[in-house]
This record gives sequence, C-alpha cells and structure tokens, in this order.
Amino acid sequence: MKHVIIANPRSGKGKGRKRLPLVEANLRSRSVPFETMTTTGPGDATAFATAACGAGCEVIVVLGGDGTLFEVVNGIMATERRPKVAQIPVGTGNSFIKDLGIDTFEQGLAALDRGVTRKVDLGKGSSTGHDFWFINLTGAGFVARAARTASFFKMFGDFSYTIAVLLELPGLKSRRLDIVADGVSTSRDAVFIEICNSRKTGGEMIMAPGAKVDDGLFDVVIAKAMNRRTLLSLLPTIFTGKHVGSPYVEIFTCRKIEARFDGAEPVTPDGELLGTTPLTTEVHPGAIEIFAL
Repeated sequence: MKHVIIANPRSGKGKGRKRLPLVEANLRSRSVPFETMTTTGPGDATAFATAACGAGCEVIVVLGGDGTLFEVVNGIMATERRPKVAQIPVGTGNSFIKDLGIDTFEQGLAALDRGVTRKVDLGKGSSTGHDFWFINLTGAGFVARAARTASFFKMFGDFSYTIAVLLELPGLKSRRLDIVADGVSTSRDAVFIEICNSRKTGGEMIMAPGAKVDDGLFDVVIAKAMNRRTLLSLLPTIFTGKHVGSPYVEIFTCRKIEARFDGAEPVTPDGELLGTTPLTTEVHPGAIEIFAL
C-alpha cells in the first residue's frame, strides 16, 4: 500500500466530501495505488494514521484542515514508522501548511504531484491529563478561550476567530505567568502565551512572523497585561505581524519551555482543546517530512 488518503468529509463546510473524488482521480491518473479512509468523528484520523503506518504506508494524504492534520501527526508519532505527509487543505484555517507555500486545494494537489518534501519540526507537549504532538502552535490563556468559542463559528471561515476574540473580550484578565525557557525562569503578568512552530494561526493571523518550521526553535509570543481597549487595538495588527513591535507583546525563541499561570488555563494545541496548564513543550527538529511547493 503506497498511499493512504485520510479525508475529513466535513472539513471546510463539506469541501472535503466534494473534493475527495478529485484527489482519488489524481492518484489514479498517475497509477498510484491507494486506499481511502474517511473520518466520521474526533479521533478517527489519529487511528487511521496509526493503522496506515502499521500497514507500511509510504505517503499519507491529508484532505482536511488543521484539526485533521493534528490528528494525523499524533497518529504517526505513536508509531516507529514515519511516512511522508501531503496536506491538501480544505479546512477553515489551514494555518500550518501555508508556511510550505500551499494555500489552496489546487496547490496541495500540485505539491503532491511535484513530489518535493521538507523535513519540519514538531513540538511535543504535555498539559494536565494530556500528552500530544503539535505542528502549528500551542497556546494557553485568552487564545485558548477564543479558540474554544471560534469552534462554534466555523461557518464564517477565517473570520470565526475574530468573532471569538470579540465575544471573549469582556472577560479579559491577566494572570501571573511563570515560565522556564531553556532552563531560565522568569515571571510576568500575561493574558496569553503562544508557543509557535510556524507563522500563522486562525487562518491569516501572523502570530509569529519570524517563525521557521525547520529551525529547531519555538517562537514564543506572550501578550502581557493589557486592558480591553489595548487588545482590541492590537487585533488588526496580528494580520500583518506588526503586533510584535508593541510594548505589550514579548517574543523570544527557545527549544523547551514550561508555562504555568496562577490558576488553570485552557490549552489549545493546533486549535484543539486539550487539558489545562501547567504546559510543557519541547521541539523535535526535523521530526516529520511534508510535501511542499
């Protein structure tokens, strides 16, 4: 079995279902043997990826968004085998794959045809009650609360996260945040922390403009204590990456980081909600190989 397609038919308001036949036709046209596995609920993509690895799959084709990719990565990393991964984006945000030059369904197919891959880093994380791998970023605090709310507005695409931020804004508050980054301990009052492997989140928000997917480093972004008006004024600048120039935003790189708020805060790896702080993450350089343009 050379290729396995793991397809989320509900991804992108049904785009996954509509475009699956095009992906299958592409592989048939090139006489590539494949099997299709279609998800029906949470956890399926993880189980399918693990099974594909066990069956000797060489390439896993992910037809879905950030959530499906997150599950596939975790399914692969639960095994010793590391097949190559091709993401064909049809999700709401598709944040990670944009750093590999892929922004559309057509570009995803083109990358699969081209056959060029890049080794990219992964983060290994641990929150209360959960161990996980992430490929895009992991956040805690206000960003995780907003991600939870955004899940109810996926029909609005990239705009869902902006809606969520506005809805969560009245409950904004800072808490003491203690971190240990590469062995160095510091504290500050903060609204949220984002530990980034790639540049974007929520579709087009450039959370970490300097992040590189293959440099063996996290780009850590911390929003320090601020009022609602300040956060609201910073929101538009996230779409250009200029928020990192604000005195209310702290950014640095590291390989390993522990983060603990004064009180449990939700944790969101790659847009999923998994446990609460304290949060520990460590980068694993070149852990997986992904098709790129």
